[in-house]
Amino acid sequence: MKALFLESLPYESAFRVGSHHYAERFLSHDWDAMWLSHPLSLLHLLHPVKRDLEVRMRAWRAGGLEYEALRYYNPMTLAPSAARPILRSSVFARASTVLTLPPVRSVLTRCGFSSPDLVWLTNPIYQPVAGRLETRCRVVRVADDTAAFENIPASVRELEQEAIAQADVVFAVAAAVRDRLAATHARVVHLPNGVDAERFGAPFPEPDDLAGIASPRVLYVGAMEYWFDAEVVAECARAMPEASFVLVGPESPNLNMLRVLRNVHVLGPRPYAHVPAYMQHADAGIVPFVRSEMVDSIHPIKVYEYLASGLSVVATRWPEIEAMQAPIALTERDGFTDALRDTLAVGRTEGADERQAYARANSWDARFRTVLEAISPFLEGVLDAPRT
Repeated sequence: MKALFLESLPYESAFRVGSHHYAERFLSHDWDAMWLSHPLSLLHLLHPVKRDLEVRMRAWRAGGLEYEALRYYNPMTLAPSAARPILRSSVFARASTVLTLPPVRSVLTRCGFSSPDLVWLTNPIYQPVAGRLETRCRVVRVADDTAAFENIPASVRELEQEAIAQADVVFAVAAAVRDRLAATHARVVHLPNGVDAERFGAPFPEPDDLAGIASPRVLYVGAMEYWFDAEVVAECARAMPEASFVLVGPESPNLNMLRVLRNVHVLGPRPYAHVPAYMQHADAGIVPFVRSEMVDSIHPIKVYEYLASGLSVVATRWPEIEAMQAPIALTERDGFTDALRDTLAVGRTEGADERQAYARANSWDARFRTVLEAISPFLEGVLDAPRT
């Protein structure tokens, strides 16, 4: 059985999203898999932020990289689609994965994925390719409310709607997105994010760059773009000078107000394999997001990972995170400092068993069982048993 994943991130990335975990589980069930990430262009080479650029270029130049039974490839496009004038147009969006060097279809044919059993699309930019592939099952995984993102052109949203209309199964990560899509598509399945509870619960030594930072440590792991509430973190840091605020993830201009604070430590991105160690040696995890239409549909992986590590968690309140019914402290923006102070006063050991039990109940393995149940009618039940 063969599964083709059409994604945004490279397979080898500091960020690990749901599709990474599902790909791993398909591989454990004796599937072969191929993973394509967002096309490269000259714009990426000129952009000052070159996150993941090296591995993406390597995959293009080599014609693909092998990861056991998975092949990873990153196309080079001649028609980049971007949130800029002209490049936002439908012409560029539809041509981005078609006008590539070499053509994506020829790469898929060479790798034996011209007619995969399963097409798993998360990145709508690939719909012009995915829509023409012969397959037994088309899946669209809607990880976020695409229409609410500031930097996603309307042309890409149109491609997502086209892909959803053609899909056999649509997986919606957020309940709010599921409810919206269910009005127009007959087979929408709620598939929340999950966690590798064993990995995040296993003991790790303290990272060297964390050892010199005083406790109590308040940790944030993840992207720090416009939805990350740097102002509320600054308020907390000023109000609690005895605490250290540790930020792990790609840096952004949003952090400028935090760099001047002595008890804020911006460590930058760390490999996914190292993230559990940072969580296990912190005292509280935070999710300080700015409320918006986009945030209201985010189902945060980091909450599960914090909890699997035993961390107490303080998060901004929004509908989707409330629906998780997780053992965490939810607060409005103006109460974040008090909620964090109360959480630190209790300590991370109290309630740790409950938090880790919640994480185990929401594992990626449990989510994958939902995936298999949803796609099996289209694969005639020919799903191999797991490897032993």
